Amino acid sequence: MTVYAPATAAEFELARTTVKSSFDEAIRILRENGANHALETAFHERIAQVMADECWHKLSRSLAIFATPETVEVFVLPNNLESQLQVGKYFDLGQFVRAVATPQDAYALTLSGNQWNLWRASASARAHEFEADKEGHDSVTHREEDMPDVLDEYAKHVAVITERELNREDPSGQRPLFLFAADPLEGIFRQIGVGPREIVRNVGSPDELKPDEVDAAIRGGLDQINAERASTTVNILADGVSKGLVATDIVDIARAAVGGAVDTLVYEFTVDILGRLDNETGAITYLDDGYDLLSRIAIVVLQNGGTVVPVRDADVTSDIWNGIAVARLRYPLAQ
Repeated sequence: MTVYAPATAAEFELARTTVKSSFDEAIRILRENGANHALETAFHERIAQVMADECWHKLSRSLAIFATPETVEVFVLPNNLESQLQVGKYFDLGQFVRAVATPQDAYALTLSGNQWNLWRASASARAHEFEADKEGHDSVTHREEDMPDVLDEYAKHVAVITERELNREDPSGQRPLFLFAADPLEGIFRQIGVGPREIVRNVGSPDELKPDEVDAAIRGGLDQINAERASTTVNILADGVSKGLVATDIVDIARAAVGGAVDTLVYEFTVDILGRLDNETGAITYLDDGYDLLSRIAIVVLQNGGTVVPVRDADVTSDIWNGIAVARLRYPLAQ
């Protein structure tokens, strides 16, 4: 059984009800397909394990649950995944690959005249404050007539320390910085910047924000950033069309993936195309009782050192995007 479910701390009871209902539906499907009493009992035990799991005290945005009669694994994920249930011979890893392959690392800065703090968010942890060597004043306490100059000095002070602290962990500047500040500090800080790192503006009083609110803003912002990056990736892939280095048909993509020819695969992770993939030839067979072919192909690409970019159809605006998949090849496929 594979279960994906939205699961946030704010909707705790709804998440538990959704997961329990998904397992009940899965057992009903097993019963209709002739499952014996022992198998039903085993999965009822797995349900009890999930409902008693520590995951319910650590919710982020989604849960991914993979259960067999003998074992169950539960993953708390920061990604916004779709509700889904699958019962079959194989797990459906389509949405799980999205969680693994989509960047969820970012920083945040809450900045006011009273105080400022740095935050870190990752794929495995919700946003939390982390220690920074602030080296100096922590708030604005000068006379009102001196305030413009003081604010400039204060913002520069914070920007220097922020850039230094973040560059220790992320010298390439790939992880964005979410800024929670009000004018005029917000505008002053953005003008100063923190090197090439992207700064994302957010609303809300920085002195009153709770950790879950910071985390929610980061995750929502990352959804948009990752969608924009995915669309850019597809546009870049389009440059290889004339050289025969782009495949858009799933049959060609599967064959290329097995042969190690796929450098980058962009695919719609919410679409289920069921079938089987021949691990030797890359041939695919469409079957109603098969597994999700796109997620299987994505795993093969990863195994062969390629990159996968799971997207939603609406994320991509490129002319070559067909709503299913597009791949950049390392070399043209033999006809």
